[in-house]
Order: sequence, then C-alpha cells, then structure tokens
Amino acid sequence: MRPIYIIIPTLNKQLGHSIGKMAQATAGCPSTLLVMHDVKRQGFTKTVNEGIRLAPPISDICLLNDDVTWYQWNWLEIQRRVLHSKHDIGLTGPTGDCGAVPIRNGLLGDFGTLAVGHISFWCVLMKREMIEQIGLLDEAFIHYNSDSWYCKMMKRTGWKAVWVKSVFLKHKKHGSGKIVKWREQDIETYRSRR
Repeated sequence: MRPIYIIIPTLNKQLGHSIGKMAQATAGCPSTLLVMHDVKRQGFTKTVNEGIRLAPPISDICLLNDDVTWYQWNWLEIQRRVLHSKHDIGLTGPTGDCGAVPIRNGLLGDFGTLAVGHISFWCVLMKREMIEQIGLLDEAFIHYNSDSWYCKMMKRTGWKAVWVKSVFLKHKKHGSGKIVKWREQDIETYRSRR
C-alpha cells in the first residue's frame, strides 16, 4: 500500500496536531501526519507546498484543514480505494460543508461517487502521479482559489476529480478564517487567468 501523508496547514500548531490525531485515529489506513505551522503568515498555498515537498515522492497527499471537527470511520481508506480504482482519477474529496457545487448539497448517509469539476481543498486526497505531472499548487494564489486553479489544470491534463459521497466529514466552512485582502487579490488573479 502506498504511504499517505496528511498535511494540515495551520496558524495554530496545537490545534493542527489535535485535528491530525483525530484524523489518523479514524482514517482506517496508515498515514503520516505533517502539521505545517504557518508562522510567517504566508497563506495556504505556500504552506501546503512546503508540506508536499517534505513528503516522500512515493506518497499520496491528503490536504486537510484544521477546521474539520468530526470524521466518519474509515474516511481516508474509502477515499484511497476510490483514488486508486482507476488510473485517471487524480483526486478525491468527501461530503462536507463547502461552497463547491454539487458537493455542498451532499448529506450524511449519501452513497456512491461522482466525477465533478471541482473539489475544495479543505479535504482532498491527491494521487502522486498527478502531482508529478501538474506540479505543486500555484503560489500566485496566496490563500484562496489555488484549489479552483489546480482542478482546472488537472482537468486540462486528463485527470478526474471524484466526489466520494459516502464519506462525510464535519467541516466548519470558513472556520480557518477569511483575510479579505488575500481573498480579493486571489480572486483578481483567478479572473485574469480564465
């Protein structure tokens, strides 16, 4: 079984470790935890990329926000099985409160999978081969929209994003906070690239 590294970008190291331990205890498969404490307040994208660089090149990557408060049993193992069920699946994500359509309409007790155009990176499991082909998240985005842009690049190169409806996590939407200046800059960057 390929190793999985759970990367938690956070401003609060203690919270990151607490969330990470809960995530690992319910994962249903072995994983290694990397809590990336953003002491420089550089934003989500750079912090995540630092974590990916630290993970061995043979590992899949699970990005997990520090605002996930409840985990379904076997949540990571179920996503892992779906991720490796077909060669063209590049990433998987669970059901939980987020802005992405149609995932935001998912409910506890849903089942099955669905190929979607976008998965929010509050929780996403990424296949290493896809990361090697596409590269890291684009650091032109500070904190927002790097997931939207990554999903666009993924789709353009033939990879698929799959929503694993049968995995439900409690996610506090925008629980990691909003920084208006970063949000405005990232929206402008995204619009300029369409």
